[in-house]
Amino acid sequence: MAQDKSPLPFRYKDKPLMEHLLKDVRLAISDSDALEEKEIVNRFLHRVSEAVLFVTIGGSGVGKSTFLNQIFASALSEHEVPESTKSIREFRYGVSEASVRVNEHVTRIFKSREELEGLQIIDMQGIEQAERDGALEYVKEYLYKSSVVFVLFDVRSVNDYAVWELLEEIETRKAVFVLTKCDLAEPETIQEREGKLRKYMEEAGIKAPVFKVSTQWEGSLKEVREYVLNEVTGSSPTLTSQQENLNELKNMLGQLSDSFERRRQQYESDALILKNISVSMDTFILNNREKIEDLKAALRREIEQEIEAYKSEVINRLDPQKIKERFPNGSKDIEDYLNLINEGYRKRMTDNVNRKTQMTVQAYLTGLERVLEEATGYLNRRADILTLKDRFYGSMAESRKEIAYRASVDLEVAKDYYHSLYDASTELFLKLWMAREERDRTIRRAKLAGTAVGTAGGAAAGTAVAHTVAPVVTDLVKLAMGKILSEDLTKAVAMTLNIGGGVLWPLVGTIVGALVIRGIAQKIADAHTLQDLEKKTKEAVGEFKDEVAKTKAAMTEQILETIEQMFRMEIGKADKCFVEFRMSVNIEGNNIARLEDKFAVIRQDLIQIKELEGESGDYGYEE
Repeated sequence: MAQDKSPLPFRYKDKPLMEHLLKDVRLAISDSDALEEKEIVNRFLHRVSEAVLFVTIGGSGVGKSTFLNQIFASALSEHEVPESTKSIREFRYGVSEASVRVNEHVTRIFKSREELEGLQIIDMQGIEQAERDGALEYVKEYLYKSSVVFVLFDVRSVNDYAVWELLEEIETRKAVFVLTKCDLAEPETIQEREGKLRKYMEEAGIKAPVFKVSTQWEGSLKEVREYVLNEVTGSSPTLTSQQENLNELKNMLGQLSDSFERRRQQYESDALILKNISVSMDTFILNNREKIEDLKAALRREIEQEIEAYKSEVINRLDPQKIKERFPNGSKDIEDYLNLINEGYRKRMTDNVNRKTQMTVQAYLTGLERVLEEATGYLNRRADILTLKDRFYGSMAESRKEIAYRASVDLEVAKDYYHSLYDASTELFLKLWMAREERDRTIRRAKLAGTAVGTAGGAAAGTAVAHTVAPVVTDLVKLAMGKILSEDLTKAVAMTLNIGGGVLWPLVGTIVGALVIRGIAQKIADAHTLQDLEKKTKEAVGEFKDEVAKTKAAMTEQILETIEQMFRMEIGKADKCFVEFRMSVNIEGNNIARLEDKFAVIRQDLIQIKELEGESGDYGYEE
């Protein structure tokens, strides 16, 4: 009979696939709350990296080294009969041949035989010798980690007590018993020894197969190999050894997929809310653009008409024929008159600009209040699809819910402020408007205080915060307003325009500056003759016209630009109420796309594992 030289035909393409799958899963749950699942995946990944470990135990001279060399097709030694083993030898695959002394009892030997890839094979001295040499603890450690344990007895002696004592340390499902040198004993002896061996196994509570081999090995290893492949390791040993872990991993992925689906639905729901809010805001801005342009046109006409009227009145009063009569005290009377009429027109322009602007702003904010009310409804009706108890994304659900609460609080406070401006008088309106900075600082402080309440108390607490903040803010706005009541309105407006753009309002200043007025008055008063007076008056009027023209252009540009800025500011402040919500939705949109890619990779890995399981024939797979 031809000698059997075929090695154990293992396949190892499942090993890198399993590693990739586990790394993909670890990446997919890296930002989740699943601490236990993360540890499970890390543990599985560590186990996958381990080689399939074969260990032989038996007394000295039972043929352990020869058996291993034969079952692995002479991959361990080129000699037909290896030399006697003096210590523990650990065989592994290596790109080049090498031998490394690990410690006084263990030598690691690397062989460049491809059939050893993914294997770790332990050949050791007799158990009684290992015990005398103090190497028994190393033997037990290998047995604990082993995938297969070959227990060898010489058919002529099956009562090696050192071996039987050590067998108590191993998992019996790993054990494969082999009676060696059966060609050196009579059939009756072999039968009697096998019976005795099985009796010892029964007494030890060990259920394992028993194989009989000869010193010639012709065909006697085929059954051993088939048993190892079919009952212990499988033809894909990594997949077989990890099947229990893989099943747990599949269950985990199923739960993760459910959580991800809820997370995706939550994103889609929130994205729809954001879309509705954005559409409402965009529609409002578009529909109210005409109001802003009408206001700007009205203010432009107002400025031009008032300044032209002012200019005409001043020029008419500066008639050289009547100056001495009208201004008997010379330059002081002229200066007082010009300042008086300047201030009169400034106040009238201020009143008209404030009135027109306030009317437009009040109508604008009333409409914006309705938009914010609509946005509040969207947020208050927000569905909590991703629950706080979700094992993978619970903290994310809590965070997103808290963001929605904070947005609702901001909207409530903004609406309260807009409502307070709705029917305010001109003076009160401006003072409230100028108190905006103090109000905004108060809101920020109130939000910080309210966040903890909203987190602790859920939806009811979030609503309570919204209704608690608004009155507090209103009281403090009144306090800030009270500080301004004692100040001159013009100074207050000018002050607010210089605080970094925080509060904007169209400012009507003096039409002609005091220095220019003083210069005009002095020039006219210095004339001594009628001819000189007519000349200097003409020069003064020319300077006056130039100054008025510059003032009109500058004032018009400043007021119209302020109008643009103040409406942009209001939209910006309204938009800030849900800017955090918008950011969270947009960020989640990117996250969902990335997670979709990760799950596509995982699904592909599972398909490949299913194919491997089909090839190995060891396990089925149910999707």
